Amino acid sequence: MIGRRSLPFGVAAVALIVVVMNVGGPGPEAALAADRLVAERAASTDAALASLAEGLQPALDAARQGGARVVAGDVPPGPALLEAADLVTAVGDAAVEAHAACADLAAALRARSEAAAPLAPCPDPATLTSIAGQLGSTASAGDAFADVRRHAEHVTVALDAALDALDAGDLETAASAVGEARADHDAVAALEPKPVTLPVWIETTNEMIRAVERVIAATRAGDEAAAVDAADDFAALADEGVTADRALRIAIGEGGSAVTSAALERLAGLFGAIDDLRAAVAARGGP
Repeated sequence: MIGRRSLPFGVAAVALIVVVMNVGGPGPEAALAADRLVAERAASTDAALASLAEGLQPALDAARQGGARVVAGDVPPGPALLEAADLVTAVGDAAVEAHAACADLAAALRARSEAAAPLAPCPDPATLTSIAGQLGSTASAGDAFADVRRHAEHVTVALDAALDALDAGDLETAASAVGEARADHDAVAALEPKPVTLPVWIETTNEMIRAVERVIAATRAGDEAAAVDAADDFAALADEGVTADRALRIAIGEGGSAVTSAALERLAGLFGAIDDLRAAVAARGGP
């Protein structure tokens, strides 16, 4: 009887020892299973993030093209910026999948170790929606700024045409050309907010236009002396015109970049965030 009673006691003791030894952490099998789950979810998350980045690349290319067109002014930038907005919207499903994969990986990491440091936030689909909207609104602003550049460049063309007409004795053509110059100048002067250097160009070209207007008015009135004085004033502005052209180039470069910089920086920033997150996923995906 004593022998039969000792067997269950011994079995219970062994069982108790096993339980005590396993208190405070999972057994080897559980740890391996947790590592496998983390590795699987890390691979899924990396693939989802890579797919998101691949989908966003054409959007970034189109946005950069639009930004360059704002500064160049030769081709309306709006279509490229609208295309970028559409491309960002098109990766919405990929963003949702990446966000879900990140959440699954974070849960697996916490299950493996409650002390696991959290991953950086995954790109939020709502952020992509916001960027797409910003690119869309930037399109109209970009077209407006590019149009201002074309007006500015046409001021010089119109003034040259007015001077050529005056040399040919064609006052009506000269008056029409200087009228175009004035209209283009006023369109540029109405730009708000103005880049810092733009007022230099506005003031100088205004004086040049006024000088040509005075030449035309004096010639019509038969006042040769006044026409010569006005022509001399125009010639005296030549050196200032060089400075004004330089100020215009700076204003167009700075102002054009400012139109698209916010949306472009947010979109480009997503790529940096995705790269950093993929590196963190790779580092945490191992045992």
